[in-house]
Amino acid sequence: MTYPVETETVTYICRKTKGKRQADLDQLPQVERHHVLSEEDCICMDCSSKLKEIGSQLVRREVVFIPATLECVNHIQHSYKCLNCSSKNPVDKIIKSDVPKPVLNHSLGSSSIIAHVIYQKLEQKVPTYRQESFWHNLGLSVTRRELSNWLILTNDYYFAPLADLLLEHLRQEPILHADETTYNVLESSQSTNYIWTVASSKHSQKPVIYYRYDDSRSGKVIRDILGDYQGYLQADMYSGYQNLEGIELVGCWAHARRYFHEACPKEADKESLALQGKHRISAMFKFEKDHAHLSGEELVQARVEKLKPLMDDFFNWCRDKNVLKGSKLAKAFNYCLNHEEELRRVLTHPQLVLDNNLAERQVKEWVIGRKNWLFSSSRKGAESLASIKTILETAKANGLNVEKYLRYLLDHLPNEPILTKEVLEAYLPWNEGVQEICKQNFIRQQRTNAQKQQQKAS
Repeated sequence: MTYPVETETVTYICRKTKGKRQADLDQLPQVERHHVLSEEDCICMDCSSKLKEIGSQLVRREVVFIPATLECVNHIQHSYKCLNCSSKNPVDKIIKSDVPKPVLNHSLGSSSIIAHVIYQKLEQKVPTYRQESFWHNLGLSVTRRELSNWLILTNDYYFAPLADLLLEHLRQEPILHADETTYNVLESSQSTNYIWTVASSKHSQKPVIYYRYDDSRSGKVIRDILGDYQGYLQADMYSGYQNLEGIELVGCWAHARRYFHEACPKEADKESLALQGKHRISAMFKFEKDHAHLSGEELVQARVEKLKPLMDDFFNWCRDKNVLKGSKLAKAFNYCLNHEEELRRVLTHPQLVLDNNLAERQVKEWVIGRKNWLFSSSRKGAESLASIKTILETAKANGLNVEKYLRYLLDHLPNEPILTKEVLEAYLPWNEGVQEICKQNFIRQQRTNAQKQQQKAS
């Protein structure tokens, strides 16, 4: 089977979405500003008679930015006395109103402020030293050390138990994706540390994105994360993921294609083995794209009939080639042949995919973050960031507004008597009550869904 190298020309057609501007404006609070004539101007210039208003019209709509402001809320507790009971007993009966507990005792950090600090740090990638000047400009004198301590303490009290519960749910998923990336901690004795990522598949009804910090890249870390997990694990075939008991390892065809891409010369011709290998793997991805509408047994059958022959032909082609040892091309061939069994495993389950891009996209969050805040000073700080990021990314995967969800947790969790597993279940991102309160903007989500439907139709 031959795979001709063709040059593909892609033409993009930009279609204007009707009603987008109006939907954006309608979702905001509406304020009317009337422009009327003054008493002096309400006189006819020809006969000096008084003008009478006959109507008005909407000329334009504009969005006004209101800068952030701070206010001090004084919680005043009211006390009540039962006069009847007090008249019969020597001791007065006093009842006091309930006052919500603070997130942190004796701290300037309220639920709204801490939620915004976390959002700026982990979502917008703004380091604490830059946030320090932001809060000073608003009139709140806090140091970067205080901001960092807020994250560590709220994680210890509230977020870490919730992240542990999310990990329990993650271990119940049939298919997982995993990856890891480097991360520096000044307190660590190791020169390089790591953030590990484990995520549920895109087909999961209750998606979870889990992060863990560790000094090591040893396979013991992933074994500790997965616990007694039994199922599929898709990864990049790093040795730490291999030899996991009870787990079927799934290879990543995107990595295989990347090796061939890196081996391609700058001016590759049709006879280039690297280019041929790249196009052979691209044919498999094209098959998956063309059959994405299938599910279950239909997809498994289609893969057996069409995808399996492509793989058979690809591996036979790889075994037939002799290349220079130690070259980039040899690395590409060795990767595919050494992990043939794992790469073929995608044929066995309809919810398996060709690539591990889901986990790699989650790891990229840390790659972008460390370019801004560079490192963590302490191991405790790195562990806190990993737990809180678990909460944030899982919330996003379940369609929640991240900052709104954080504030919801910090408003309610401090008032729970004890954070048991049963109590925390009610605060998980897929809970119906949480979805109703913290979901993303409804109008914007409707527009996004409409755009996706329009793109599929075209």
